[in-house]
Amino acid sequence: MKSILLPTYFPSIFFWKIIIENNFLWMNRSYYKKQTLRNRTYIHGANGKLMLSIPIKHSGKNLKRYYEDISIDSSSNWKKNHFKSIKIAYQSSPYFEFYEDDLMEFYGDNIDNLYELNLNSVKLVLKWLELDCLNSTIDFNFEEYTNSLTIKQIDSKEIKNTQNIKYTQTFEEKNGFIDGLSILDMIFNCGPKTKDYIKAGL
Repeated sequence: MKSILLPTYFPSIFFWKIIIENNFLWMNRSYYKKQTLRNRTYIHGANGKLMLSIPIKHSGKNLKRYYEDISIDSSSNWKKNHFKSIKIAYQSSPYFEFYEDDLMEFYGDNIDNLYELNLNSVKLVLKWLELDCLNSTIDFNFEEYTNSLTIKQIDSKEIKNTQNIKYTQTFEEKNGFIDGLSILDMIFNCGPKTKDYIKAGL
């Protein structure tokens, strides 16, 4: 049975395990759920796990909204703050400098739609990992799939103990190995070998 995926903000390594297995379909319509991985991701900073959350505009009404219709609240400098947090966390990692320019360009784009920004973060990682997995999309009654394992993971606040993949993290000696992080953590620490590490953990 194929997994069902939605683009999230620099998704976790769990997400990329599914993509590399290439046994999934992209869900292209769904309801938005607040306080989930749809607008947040986690990195490993000097003091441990650090959440990066994208601010969104609220409708002011308690009504269901489609994920594709969610607008980003750009009244704050969240892009500058996220990039700064990532750079501080990973500037001493082995490979950050090789991806820094692409990351700066990503945060320089003027995008105010959450779904589009998340999709662009996925496309950027696909480019880095030399993968092409954006063609298998389906349009279906999404309510029938809200109980699938992958959708439940995406609609959680964070992912824990699902990777079974170990690699050296920048602050591991200080904080121990932290699970459930964004793929950024592995890419900046493992570089071109990222895909091999993920495949080894399948």
